[in-house]
Amino acid sequence: MISNPYPGKLILLAGVDDSGKGTQAHRLETALTASYPKVKVLRPFPKEPTKGPIGQRIYDILFDRDPEFTLKDGIEGKVKITDFELQKWFIRDRIEHYQNVIIPMLTSGVNVICDRGMDSTIVYGGNTIGDFRKIVALHEEMFAEAGLTLFWPDLIVVYDITPETAIRRRKASGKECDAFEDELKTRRVTSNYRALAALYPNCRLIDAEPEGEEGEKAIFAEARKYIYPLLGIAEPY
Repeated sequence: MISNPYPGKLILLAGVDDSGKGTQAHRLETALTASYPKVKVLRPFPKEPTKGPIGQRIYDILFDRDPEFTLKDGIEGKVKITDFELQKWFIRDRIEHYQNVIIPMLTSGVNVICDRGMDSTIVYGGNTIGDFRKIVALHEEMFAEAGLTLFWPDLIVVYDITPETAIRRRKASGKECDAFEDELKTRRVTSNYRALAALYPNCRLIDAEPEGEEGEKAIFAEARKYIYPLLGIAEPY
């Protein structure tokens, strides 16, 4: 696994849907802007899938709005693709993101904190350790075809919750769910994130079970122990 060769640091914020990752990303961005405005961090934090044409097509497939492809069985007039096949779309979107945003920022010494990244492709697209390796190899192959070298993030913060908590929060939110948010996939992805953290470098599991304002503060305090040093910030006590 090739380490980040650029002066800027790449940090991914990861976790199963409804882990509170988005809330923590907002809290982190707000804290950095208010207390450390001179720290070079790309703002607003980028997110994957992106808002580019490929990223928007991915969302259409996930919500079954795409006119050509679907993840569901028996949809007349559409081609069914597997979770693994969909990951090629994510990687194409990621390549454009790296070319246009991430690598230029890192090269100039700006740190990038991204909401999701290759971690998501690995855990949502795979079921086994062998699948993980295939997806990493697919990244390497597709990046090389685009003239890029795949490098591993400096840190992946995984906001860890049980599948039961994810399912409960999802039901309480009343939001529209995509194809990756059913109960079976939630259980699989939760387990996959824990396996990812055990197998790959620079991954840190954060207990994201606490809830309410005090719970969110505790989660943030734990995550910043890993994030702040990479940004050159002394951990406040």
